[in-house]
Amino acid sequence: MRQAAGGPVMLARIRTACLTLGAALSIALAVSAPTPTLAQTAGTLQQSIASCDRGDQAACLAAGLALSDVENRAYDPFLALRFLQQACAANQTAACGRLALIFFAGEGDVERDLPSAGNFATRACAGNDRDGCEVAEAVFAEPGSPQFDAEKALRYRRANCTFGNRRSCIDLARILYAMDDALPAEQIALAACVPGDPASAQVCAFGQRLQSLRRKAEAAREAAIQAARNAQAREQAVFEQYMGRRDYDGALYYSLYHLRSKSHAETAIMAAARAGALSTIFRDHFYVLEYWFPSGPVAQIAASQIAASQIAQANDCGIWNCTNTPGASSARWRAAGGSSGSSYSRSSGSSFQPVRTPSSAEIARQTRDKYRSYNCTGSRRLSSSHPACQ
Repeated sequence: MRQAAGGPVMLARIRTACLTLGAALSIALAVSAPTPTLAQTAGTLQQSIASCDRGDQAACLAAGLALSDVENRAYDPFLALRFLQQACAANQTAACGRLALIFFAGEGDVERDLPSAGNFATRACAGNDRDGCEVAEAVFAEPGSPQFDAEKALRYRRANCTFGNRRSCIDLARILYAMDDALPAEQIALAACVPGDPASAQVCAFGQRLQSLRRKAEAAREAAIQAARNAQAREQAVFEQYMGRRDYDGALYYSLYHLRSKSHAETAIMAAARAGALSTIFRDHFYVLEYWFPSGPVAQIAASQIAASQIAQANDCGIWNCTNTPGASSARWRAAGGSSGSSYSRSSGSSFQPVRTPSSAEIARQTRDKYRSYNCTGSRRLSSSHPACQ
């Protein structure tokens, strides 16, 4: 729309508006006389003033517009204020808009008054008066003005863009783009673009650039989504190969340490349970499952397998066939008919200190700590929201 408030472009726009509105008023009041004489024009103005004094607010508007028309021989913007203010008070929005123009430009004997211009412009624009909206944008969009208000300026830019003001449209589009509202910025710029019109070249170029950036971003986003889908498909194919070979331990390992997926882990362990193949699962995997699944069927399977492995471990004497456990030698000697009161046996037994075996809770904690250290740090770090890292 404009340069800074009060700049030459805006002043020219205001004066042009005054000329245009004044010409329109003359045509409306003297349609039967295309070339009215000075006496006829003065007579029409006096009739409007007289009607205004009798309470006709439309006549007040006509008188005010005529007196603020620079082409009218009776041009007197100071006198026009009386009639325009009366009409504006009666909700004649065109009168409010003309007052905004006069105070913004400082016409004739009327000094420039931005606060008054902003007040009248706000009232005029509320009634969809284009001149009022133009002045409102100019008043509130000037950063150096005491009336500067970014929120109001944005609102009036929208109104002026709707009226078809290309300058307001491109300003609005640039502001929205700076606020990361790229799509509305693009839509506004392209809506204001008239292909082939030199006056639209700037807004067309801006809109097309935003459109190109959006399409590139969409293409990149779609490529990333497709790549993720392809990776998931490959991972699913590997998991299904393990399951197809009934390698439930391999499937569970892949689920826990590669996919990091509870659903895949549950699928693998439940399939192993149904196939009666839980004995093929590496024991430490059950501790991880117990940590991932606090309740439910997987938790029950993990707990039962951990308990069974601990019982088996307690009954397993290794290569010594239980001969090196505490009291084993005395038992064999008694079985051979010896005396249980041998001082050697007592002295040997009194000096023996059994090796402490870790409890199941300690084993589970150690396994979990190792799993957490492996998966929650370094390059294989899991998300902080993952249950293994809580």
